[in-house]
Amino acid sequence: MATRKRKIRRQRGSRMHGWGVCGQHRDSGMRGGRGNAGRFKHKKTKTSQYEKPGKHGFKNPTTPIQSGIINVGELDRLVKPMDIQDKKLPINLNLASLGYAKLLGKGLVKIPLNVQVEKTSKSAAKKITDAGGSITSKIR
Repeated sequence: MATRKRKIRRQRGSRMHGWGVCGQHRDSGMRGGRGNAGRFKHKKTKTSQYEKPGKHGFKNPTTPIQSGIINVGELDRLVKPMDIQDKKLPINLNLASLGYAKLLGKGLVKIPLNVQVEKTSKSAAKKITDAGGSITSKIR
């Protein structure tokens, strides 16, 4: 294309460059609003052409948070320090009333405990009985 035939050369001195009188090319009126304005009204054809309906992408499945599970090593913080000082051993501990449903065997048992819980692992039951306590539950 020759330079002399380009639009910018042809329209030198025309003031409006083909866009009419009084700023008809200005603002958002020429394009039906700015951006996504009217995308469900007068720009509906663009929506159906480029934005496909329905779900898109991948949602990573999250692992459920397990509640009501406690380890043997965490039982010490549930026991009040007053009970240990008074030498009322073994200490009675009802985990069901504290909101725990299952006792697992991670950690160490330092004091003898009488534990009441709904479910227990074999390793947790062994650790409590080895420490001089007892357990009342269904062993899994």
